[in-house]
Amino acid sequence: MSTVRAVLVVEIGSVTTRVSLIDQVDGESRLIGQAETLTSCELPYQNIFFAIQEATAQIADLTSRQLLHDGRLLMPQTIAGDGIDAVVVVTSALEPLRVVVAAIAADVSARSALHAVQGVPSVVLAVTTLDDRLGHPPAVEDRSWLERQLETLLPLSPDVIVVTGGVEGGATDSVIRLVQLVNLVLAFKQTTDEPLPTIVYAGNTAAQAQVQVALAEYKNDVLMVANVRPELEREVLTPLRQALLARYARQLTDLPGLNALPAEHTTLRTVVEAQYLMTRFWAERQQQPVLYVDVGATTTTLIAAAPDQVHAAIHGVRGTAYGAAHVLSETGPAALARWLPFAMTEQELTERVLNRVLRPQTIPATREECYLDLALTRAVLSLGMAALRDEVPTLEYSHVIASGGALIHAPHPGMALLALLDGLQPANELPDLLLHVHLDTFGLMSVCGGLATLHPEAALSVFDHDLLLNTPLATCIVLQGSGRPGELVAEVELIAVGGDTEYAQVRLGELVRLPLPIGRYAQVKVKPTRGVRVGRDVSGEPVASDPAEVPGSLLGLIIDARGRPLSLPEDGAERRRLLWSWLRALDAERSDSPYPEPEIALPEHRGVGV
Repeated sequence: MSTVRAVLVVEIGSVTTRVSLIDQVDGESRLIGQAETLTSCELPYQNIFFAIQEATAQIADLTSRQLLHDGRLLMPQTIAGDGIDAVVVVTSALEPLRVVVAAIAADVSARSALHAVQGVPSVVLAVTTLDDRLGHPPAVEDRSWLERQLETLLPLSPDVIVVTGGVEGGATDSVIRLVQLVNLVLAFKQTTDEPLPTIVYAGNTAAQAQVQVALAEYKNDVLMVANVRPELEREVLTPLRQALLARYARQLTDLPGLNALPAEHTTLRTVVEAQYLMTRFWAERQQQPVLYVDVGATTTTLIAAAPDQVHAAIHGVRGTAYGAAHVLSETGPAALARWLPFAMTEQELTERVLNRVLRPQTIPATREECYLDLALTRAVLSLGMAALRDEVPTLEYSHVIASGGALIHAPHPGMALLALLDGLQPANELPDLLLHVHLDTFGLMSVCGGLATLHPEAALSVFDHDLLLNTPLATCIVLQGSGRPGELVAEVELIAVGGDTEYAQVRLGELVRLPLPIGRYAQVKVKPTRGVRVGRDVSGEPVASDPAEVPGSLLGLIIDARGRPLSLPEDGAERRRLLWSWLRALDAERSDSPYPEPEIALPEHRGVGV
């Protein structure tokens, strides 16, 4: 390990390939340079090395180091500091797992299985349950149930079928019925020479031997993992989730052009593995609950971790480019248009979103396109948080790290923060006064997670110095309570260490920003009015942070008094004025809105002749 100094970390996304050079500076591993280019997995190139080569050449120019020789990576590092010692590749440019869930009960075993599946980049093709027969005609019930399930399942091409159901110690008859259905599906696919899916059994362990025997004639993987719902009131998600992650990672070796990298010096990981690893590490380091958010072109990832647990909501086809059509179909154009600070018809919005899908590698060229990307970001975050809260009703987080192209490349950090606050809507999840938000501008969570398997000390150094210290976005306080818009809800005092004190009166419906530059620290005191609370404190109770607990950041201290759940006016013009006022409050816009309101065409009046 001591011989590894310079590492090239390559993150291959569905749209962008980002290459980071990590090397030692004064005995510590640091980010030396970074470049990105369009991913070359798809046609016409179908070779990941083309993008790696281009981005590496850019870093070589920026750092005046020779990193390539005759079109190949220069390895190992020379005495002069040229070249590298190792390559780490992390990628999310893999097909999401196509999953079918077969369970006994929709509200019990199927729900738990779906909680486990949502922790993997995946798409659920179908959920079949034995209690689906309820509500159907009782005549020839068994036959009609089988017919209906086969009609649903046979046209599908899943990568994985998850079979689950039955608490520990319970009967196994119902599970065997599900396995018989799966047996028929496998028999059909075998006759048509279709690839057979992996079967993961995560039900009553007493039935494992019978399941193995029933599926033994097929040449596909049959995995046995712990019961995902061993008791009615308890879930065990990790074993099933790990099996699915391993199945997802099998696609790594299919990356086109992988043979251009030196196999003995290359480490391969999926992005989601790297993100899980670093989020768990971060929670254990902080000894506080944390949330990691990554809104990609295709996949949206939310991982919530506490020192002793981890939960996730990952959707394989929700994103701002390739996954935008799926978001549009789930939310509808009207729901997206509500987040735009300018008027746009539903038809025009639909056309623009579909253009994003057709041209996913197109960078937003106008401010309006950026706002559309951020509207998509709000939508996918809202959907992800709903799934996460369903799995963890007691969800908590006091720190957020956010990543993703729409957030990172937003024209102003205030736009990124507003999209995060609107999408996540932090409220009861906040255990303390302060919510610390970081923007992972360089995508270093994935870089560090991939690097950690090769060089843990280097990953730790980059995480501490180049991520946490380099990208503080804001510290937020969320006020909760009821009242009339414009009514005073709190008085806030920000006491800078060795500096001045700022005061602010906060009114219901407002966002208030108190600047605090990076490198400075402060204490904050909040005096809410009656009926208003901060975090989980008693309504009307004054709250104060520890001295110097508020760190400086790009935006400083943000007080969010807009209420939860966030409510937007139904009137379009009023809603857009409100959105613009929030942008101005965060300094993302500094003038009045330049967007005219659409003229309302009055019906033509035809007089009556006399």
